[in-house]
Amino acid sequence: MNKIFNKQLFGWSIYDLANTAFSALFITFFFPVLITVYLGGNEFQLGLAMGLSMFLAGILVPFLGAISDAMGKRKIFVLIFTLICVILTAIVAYVNLFWALIIGTLAVFAFHAAIDVYDAMLVNISTRKNIARVSGYGVAFGYAGTILSLIMAFLILNYFGWDTKQGTQAIFPATAIFYILFSILFFVFAKEKANKIVKPIFSYIKTAWQQLIYTFKNIKKESALWTFLIASFLYTDGMNTAIIFLYLYGRETLGITIRQFFPIFALMAVASALGALLFGKFGDKLGHKKTLITIIYVWIAIILLLIIKTNFLNYIIAGIIGGAALGGIWTLTRPMLVDLAPKHKLAELFGFQGLTEKFSGVIGPIVFGFLVVSFNFTIALSSLLVFFVLGLVLLSKVKK
Repeated sequence: MNKIFNKQLFGWSIYDLANTAFSALFITFFFPVLITVYLGGNEFQLGLAMGLSMFLAGILVPFLGAISDAMGKRKIFVLIFTLICVILTAIVAYVNLFWALIIGTLAVFAFHAAIDVYDAMLVNISTRKNIARVSGYGVAFGYAGTILSLIMAFLILNYFGWDTKQGTQAIFPATAIFYILFSILFFVFAKEKANKIVKPIFSYIKTAWQQLIYTFKNIKKESALWTFLIASFLYTDGMNTAIIFLYLYGRETLGITIRQFFPIFALMAVASALGALLFGKFGDKLGHKKTLITIIYVWIAIILLLIIKTNFLNYIIAGIIGGAALGGIWTLTRPMLVDLAPKHKLAELFGFQGLTEKFSGVIGPIVFGFLVVSFNFTIALSSLLVFFVLGLVLLSKVKK
């Protein structure tokens, strides 16, 4: 890789470092704790908030992606939604339960909206021969961000107190600062080629709307792409739900405290980074589809392990192996879509992938939260198997 490509790669990957910190500290860790422990909410309310955020992203992001495709300007959309997410993250811990659920919903929506447009920039810095490895670099940077953010959170909680409301509240503005500081490097170094012909914004909106309708009418003719989007809908449902309830599961079934979970989560992050690099390399050599299928088999195995016997050792084993599989899915899903989609419509089709994934995110957390409140976490885990198995069956039918 030449010098310019190195700078481009760094600039693109660093945003994964920034936004994965939000995913780790906000989505997986402290927003669930804030809602269920300190504000009097429950898992079903948490699932509703996460599901609604996915629903909003699923509806709006394909349209935003189509506009960014038409304009040839994706960074500005990433910037807008990053700023929205950062501001909401900074204030969510200082309001009551109702407003925390509303603000948290909008923050997670903005987070996903930024990511889907950002993903489409992958083709600017990669080729079809190395796209999985480049995607893996971004995911690996992301989990480096997870580890750095855990170190930051560790220092904050040591100062304000572990398992305290004050300590939990302090995490949110710190996460916002972390997110925006590292994002700045992305906006400085990542480049894109904008359209040379500048038009009024309403012209881009009209073009995007027409293209979106055309794509929606014709996407069913692309049977491989359509099948993949449905498969992605299913297996991502299980994965996103597992992320949201990861800590609460350990807390309620094994009595794991935040302090005890920190080193476990750090191990998961390291495993995810290594998994992203490893599966990215395998994906380019063995094929994106074959590698992705292997990863879903791994997910099914670790869910079964926890259902059969829930103990501390199995929780750690499942977390580490699942972490590697998580990094693999994030790495391979993007190149798999690129394999199937026309290059000039990538942001739009990443938006459609976001549509399928976000709508799955509506179902999974709500169903999981309902089953936890009505029965227990073990019963809720069984629902994840359904999504992974169905996703596996459909993915196996995708032909390039």
